[in-house]
Amino acid sequence: MYRRFRTHPLLVFLPFYALLLFGAESAVRHLWSGYVPLDSRRVFADAQVHHDYRPSTRFTTHPGPGDRFAPAHNEINAFGIRGPLPGAKVGRRILLLGDSFVQADEVAFEQTFGQLLNAHFAPRAEFISHGMVSWSPTPEFSWLYHRGLALQPDAVVLFLCSNDFYRIDAFHQTDATYRQQAIYRDGLPIGYHIEEPSFADVALAHSALLQLARRGYRRAATAWRPADSSNQPSIPGEIIYLSQPPEQWPPDLRANADSTLGVVGAMHAYLQQRRIALHIALVPLPFAWADEAVAGKQHPLYGWPADFAVSQDGIERRARTFARRQGIGWIDLHAEFARRKDHSAELLFNDADGHWNAAGHAAVYGALRAYFDARVPR
Repeated sequence: MYRRFRTHPLLVFLPFYALLLFGAESAVRHLWSGYVPLDSRRVFADAQVHHDYRPSTRFTTHPGPGDRFAPAHNEINAFGIRGPLPGAKVGRRILLLGDSFVQADEVAFEQTFGQLLNAHFAPRAEFISHGMVSWSPTPEFSWLYHRGLALQPDAVVLFLCSNDFYRIDAFHQTDATYRQQAIYRDGLPIGYHIEEPSFADVALAHSALLQLARRGYRRAATAWRPADSSNQPSIPGEIIYLSQPPEQWPPDLRANADSTLGVVGAMHAYLQQRRIALHIALVPLPFAWADEAVAGKQHPLYGWPADFAVSQDGIERRARTFARRQGIGWIDLHAEFARRKDHSAELLFNDADGHWNAAGHAAVYGALRAYFDARVPR
């Protein structure tokens, strides 16, 4: 009779296991700066613009391994963009729109190029910035349609990044992906097919322990991933291709890049109908200089030597030619970065994550200041 009703050892220790997991979860939540509670999640899926900031959110971006920038405090206002709420329009208003380089959440707000422009041009012109991680022309167009035009801009500066032009097989958050997910009306990307989160996604969103485990797994998988000897597109491969003359690109890459530029053309036509000027710029990347992003280049994702350098000449030529034919203003950021690199040893990018640091934002400010000084009436 005794053996028949004996408790299984697992059941005896079940409370202990539960307490251990609870303790580990609590410790990770309090000690890991990378954990963000679900109710404070700063970026959320948005059926109108694919993903965007959650309005009225505050967060601090801390440097990751290999970077040494000061923690940057970010305040997202009720409109869903960083900084104070825009007031009544005074003078000209120019929107600065792009991806994580414009988002700049690792740079103090007053050091971002948009705020530097405001200090220089006030009260003649006001610059309002909005960037979002992994955005590209299609979701940027959606944001303009749903929200940006409510700010009554006189002009829009669209910042293109080379990853906007990657093929889907190389990068899952390129513009080609967003074009496939978009819902169109009269040629405008007015919404997106957003999949409902799975049970695993929900569990991951609520657990700091699972988030930390996933981050560790991804880093280990990237570090131990064998070299890809196939002909499948890869991020390093796309970067190399886009440095070359467009005539040398694979046909599907060239077609994809032109389709992405086609979205820019549709945006230009849409804004023209509303008497809003469009200007475009290509984001300078650290790969163009041997001394920039030394840690980032050696990341297993790239596997490049620390002093590796590769240009963006091919995609810049394609985009610049497109802008000229469309009558879109072209802002040459690379020339300003190159000028500063020629005259100073100051680094313009974060060493590991590769985004512009405060000095890089000063360079972007210099290029835009010179461009708009000739275009904003005194």
